[in-house]
Amino acid sequence: MKKQLNIKTLAKGMRVQDKAKLLFADRHKLAETSGRERLLSPDEEKALIEDAQDLHQISELNRLNRLFNIASFLLLDGQTAYLHFVIAIGKLDMLLTGITLTGSLGDVVDHMTYDLAVQGYTSKQLEEEKIQKEIDQKAIELRKKYGVGDKLVDVYDYFSPSLRAESYFSEKTKTESEPSQPLQKFFMLAIKRVKDFRKQVCQGDYVVEKARMELLSDKEKESLKSFKKEMDKFVGLKGIYRQVKLYGAFADKELIRTTNLSEPRFLKAVKDMEKAVRLTDQEKDKAKAEIDELLEKQNYS
Repeated sequence: MKKQLNIKTLAKGMRVQDKAKLLFADRHKLAETSGRERLLSPDEEKALIEDAQDLHQISELNRLNRLFNIASFLLLDGQTAYLHFVIAIGKLDMLLTGITLTGSLGDVVDHMTYDLAVQGYTSKQLEEEKIQKEIDQKAIELRKKYGVGDKLVDVYDYFSPSLRAESYFSEKTKTESEPSQPLQKFFMLAIKRVKDFRKQVCQGDYVVEKARMELLSDKEKESLKSFKKEMDKFVGLKGIYRQVKLYGAFADKELIRTTNLSEPRFLKAVKDMEKAVRLTDQEKDKAKAEIDELLEKQNYS
């Protein structure tokens, strides 16, 4: 026969932290079951509160309760930050996919266009600059004739402005173009969302430190871990994001413009993602100060 604990009896002389754990576990159960189930009966909850009053633990219990409420709101903020990250990364994924597809298609069409344009010329003629310019012009006319190189294709390019109209014969270093501006924008926005999430985690850890006890349920902690795991794929530039590393190589070889970018920190971020998403000591201090300020306001309310 399963023995049931008598909370009303156990409550007598119980440490305030243990009372708080039971009360918070009850609230977690209520939240997880949308109010259908709970761990404590009304009488058991009353017994815990009354014993806390008898032992002059109410002040500390109230303090822990305030921290619990803050931790719950921070969890919601963390979930919101993660959803914002998902939206930002979705735009980046779509852009990178478009760049990959249109880039491959553009390369094929360019080769086909030049294959048509060079018809009738000898190998010797193709070495002449005058003939090369003539062929370039023919290729441009063929693109217009068949609708190749429209604005949509220009948007889905690795560079801004697009380099797809460059001469087939050109050897000049591409120092006028920068990494795709839309890509820079979505990439840096995703980084900001990661940092927003890390700020919420930092504040949550600080609240737990103040409480000197766990405040989130195991399920809630697991959800935060899963969010972090998804973000780590982006931070590690894995999968589809690996191609973004190319910009770092282009910059090192001085093949693209590295100054006056639409997002000035883009190239530094690509080269050191861990640093790009890391909270600075000042940012951590500010995040903790926000919690201290909130607690101080609650004490005076």
